[in-house]
Amino acid sequence: MSVRTNDQILHDRVNLPRLVKRLEKSVSEDDWSDSSQRDTWIKAQGTLQRIRHARLLLKNVEVDDHGTSPASEHRYQRLRATLDQVEAFVTEVEQKAAPPLKRPTPILPSIRAPMTKAADFETIPVEATLIPAEDTTQSVPSADDLIPSSQAESLPSEPLEELSEQLALMATQLRRNATHFSESLVKDKSVVEAMQEKLEGNFDFMKKERIRLRDFRGKSGSTTCLVIMSILVVLVAFMLMVLVIRVT
Repeated sequence: MSVRTNDQILHDRVNLPRLVKRLEKSVSEDDWSDSSQRDTWIKAQGTLQRIRHARLLLKNVEVDDHGTSPASEHRYQRLRATLDQVEAFVTEVEQKAAPPLKRPTPILPSIRAPMTKAADFETIPVEATLIPAEDTTQSVPSADDLIPSSQAESLPSEPLEELSEQLALMATQLRRNATHFSESLVKDKSVVEAMQEKLEGNFDFMKKERIRLRDFRGKSGSTTCLVIMSILVVLVAFMLMVLVIRVT
């Protein structure tokens, strides 16, 4: 939802009464029977469109008016009632002047029926649609003809050698990974131990500081009480001296 600016709100508030007054004036003063029915219908359509726009303006003004007072509510109701009356009148005029609906002339009867030929319905022999059988007397080549004997003997050994080499490489890589992982664990262990020592040292230091803070708070509290008592004693002594001086 877009945020409306103050200029737009002020624009709607100013234009709404003007538009409603213009619509009411057009309904009361314009003659809706002089022109032809088509012109009257077009005019009614335009007036209904302006009425919809006025209702939209009224809705926006009501939404933007946060501090609604009884006077503004009465004004909004009066505008809404005026729009209802104008819309009822224009709708009635629009329905009376609406052009009658005419069904278009069907074009199907004007289309000539297609001419059919008897040759189109002749049946095609089933034998013509069958695929001719192939000659199956030809000999099928054997596996010895497809793969030479020398290559057939060398096939099992080569994949095994490649597989063994790959397994050896994988074992070497796994050994390297394990070594690297163990070294990383050793380094991380030393770092964790150092951090643990620092945390323990910080914990001990905070415990000592907490004890010192507690002792200092006790001492400062007693000192504060002593200072306050001293001030009170001095004030009482001063007041007594003033009284003695006044009496004597």
